[in-house]
Amino acid sequence: MSFTRLAVASSLVHASTLALEVGSKEKIASADRLVAHQTPEELGFSDTGDAEDAQSYAKAQFSEEFCLDIGAKGFPIPTFQMLQAANWDAATYFSQLQGAGYAEDALQMTGPDAALLKKDCMKERAHGRVKHIFVGDSQMMALRNAFSRLNKCPELWWGNTTANDMDDLVKSVQRSTNGKSKVKSRARFHSRTEQGPEQHPPTGCTEDGIGSFIHWDGWARHELPVKEIKTEMDAVGVDIAEGDTVVVWVGSNFIPARHRMSSLLDAINQLHEMKVKLIWDSPTFQDDVIMAATTTKDAGRDPRTNVPITFNTISRRKMKGEIGSGEYRTEKSLYVQGIEVPTTKRWQISNRYRGLQCDGIHSDMRARDPLFYDLPCPMGEQKYGQSTYCAWVEPFKRSELSSLCPVATGLDDLVLQSGLYSMCAAHEEPFCYQHTEHIR
Repeated sequence: MSFTRLAVASSLVHASTLALEVGSKEKIASADRLVAHQTPEELGFSDTGDAEDAQSYAKAQFSEEFCLDIGAKGFPIPTFQMLQAANWDAATYFSQLQGAGYAEDALQMTGPDAALLKKDCMKERAHGRVKHIFVGDSQMMALRNAFSRLNKCPELWWGNTTANDMDDLVKSVQRSTNGKSKVKSRARFHSRTEQGPEQHPPTGCTEDGIGSFIHWDGWARHELPVKEIKTEMDAVGVDIAEGDTVVVWVGSNFIPARHRMSSLLDAINQLHEMKVKLIWDSPTFQDDVIMAATTTKDAGRDPRTNVPITFNTISRRKMKGEIGSGEYRTEKSLYVQGIEVPTTKRWQISNRYRGLQCDGIHSDMRARDPLFYDLPCPMGEQKYGQSTYCAWVEPFKRSELSSLCPVATGLDDLVLQSGLYSMCAAHEEPFCYQHTEHIR
């Protein structure tokens, strides 16, 4: 679907006051028939991602032998049963994972090189540059680093948090609340991150292989940071009018469910006006079982089932849509209407491979913002699940678990490829598991 049709369709959805409902299976099938997929041949891609003779793309049909996967097998992991058997001790659970073979070297993406799409697969003009900008929270930082790995560039994580950083942030909050600690603050703390490697990039890493990162907290701010995106485009010197291609990956895992549809539609319209390409990042599967096992908030156990009370609390909040960004309901309800938006399969992939999220959300502990998770709210204590002073709701302070949880970088690599495929070859199905929606 072209961006023109997309803008018209999204305007129609706006006009209907966002009254979208998930339809029946017949409606879904009907919507699927309306989607005008673009094939690699139509787009003129070769195996290297260059615009060449359409016939040079050799793999239009994917088979079990020609698909992307994770090296380890045996998913989804029965998290609830394993933690129940481990008496809800997260350290025991992660140790058992490692012993069962779910180690870092087995959690890498596997598949033939010819199945991997490159960073410039959506390039429109031969002479133009391609720039990828990742806008969102810690999940998008992890995705930006998957982009770096794809392009043989250094990974760039949150900067190290220091006491001075914390003092600066406390003063910032005090200014925003006029020094009144009892005033509710919508501020969210995040530590600093670099936009490029400090030293000369290694061989094979080029400027267009380094993605930009813009921190956007969908909990505190539902509107897309358009000004920051334009500023970054100016800073790196890309110009759509001159033939450059800008791809903006957008996703904030903490957009409240009630605001997710409006945030998605606003992103579609605003980025269309900027003439940049959008890839929407679907929410991650939030494993409330692991959340309950790793949090420091202990409300005791149910005497009959031995299940932590905290697990029931988190599960209720997830069911009510207070966490989890509405899971995949928003995206699905939009697509049922026949509106096609390039979207990652983060929801499907993290659902399929669930059990690896170190804190219930992240499958790579390096993605955690140290200020967001490891330090207390400087404005005062708050009840679990509330955001009276600070906007985080699932604190993770058990740093001793960081070394035990396997780093599943392959999951983010799969998510990145799913976004590239949704943009460049939407009709292809390169992922070995296609039926994740049916997993409960």
